[in-house]
Amino acid sequence: MSYLKPSAGSITIDPATITVLARLAGLSIPSEDIEPLAGALQNQLASIELLEEMEFGDVTPSYTFDPRW
Repeated sequence: MSYLKPSAGSITIDPATITVLARLAGLSIPSEDIEPLAGALQNQLASIELLEEMEFGDVTPSYTFDPRW
């Protein structure tokens, strides 16, 4: 199950989305940085989508969290 993809397809990050997210987070992002940031975030989401397509059921984790710490 993916929490990043809507059921109709993959998410597209555009400069308007970055502007809204920045406003919601209380961040001030210079206008010249919004376009490169949108591209970088889109690339990160594309990488995550590739990982979501892979099958990791038979892979032993290299680290296991122990909540008793």
